[in-house]
Amino acid sequence: MSLTSAPARTVRAAATWRAARALAGEPRTARVVADGPHAVYADDEGRCVAVLSATATHVPMGLRTALARLPRHDGVLHLGAGRVALGDVDVRLGRVVDLAVPSLPDLGGACAADLAVGTAPARLELPATVLAALAAADADAVPLLLGRGTGLTPTGDDVLAGWLVARRAAGLDLDPVAGRVRDLAPSRTSFVSAAMLAHALDGEATPPLRTWLVRLAARPDDPDEAARAALLAVGHTSGAGLALGVALALTSSPDSWRHP
Repeated sequence: MSLTSAPARTVRAAATWRAARALAGEPRTARVVADGPHAVYADDEGRCVAVLSATATHVPMGLRTALARLPRHDGVLHLGAGRVALGDVDVRLGRVVDLAVPSLPDLGGACAADLAVGTAPARLELPATVLAALAAADADAVPLLLGRGTGLTPTGDDVLAGWLVARRAAGLDLDPVAGRVRDLAPSRTSFVSAAMLAHALDGEATPPLRTWLVRLAARPDDPDEAARAALLAVGHTSGAGLALGVALALTSSPDSWRHP
């Protein structure tokens, strides 16, 4: 289906202003690079654009709809002129959301052991020595984590994303780790995961991670277990990887962890 044809349905989507830019500009097509019933990712001239169902995690580059499942498509998104066409659905902007994590200087008061709870699924996929290097803000950990592990966003990338977002929110130094991620991610991991890391570098996160960090900063000595559970439920190991990145960002040594 092209932008000149009439889609059978029009739906509204929630998106950040950055993601909403996909609807602007001249009509064009973007090749789908990964898809499923709840998320379709496409390459829009080097920029990752996603159309999401109502149950998909709202990634920062996504247009999140109220659809229970996404329609079949012809392998491309049709973009521009104020809409994104996917199969027989015409997606338009409904509301703007903010997925940027605010400044949270009180994050530094969180207990290291509490931060590590539930992160074992991610820790089992990655070398302990590399995780210790990231906890020490050693940029040499970056090439050893990028693209490593399972999932559309490999576990090592999820760890780096959690680390970047948490360090930025807490007001801690990001370099030289951030610089190495910026330089290497485009060539060391998948297109979708590199896009997620680019958003993490700018402090943007999925709602479960954003909520967990905000509530953790508000009550660092009494973690919100519902918010933690929602984060850990993201993907197969993505939530655990993000949480592990937060733990590594806010503690100087994994040896201080007392939980498996």
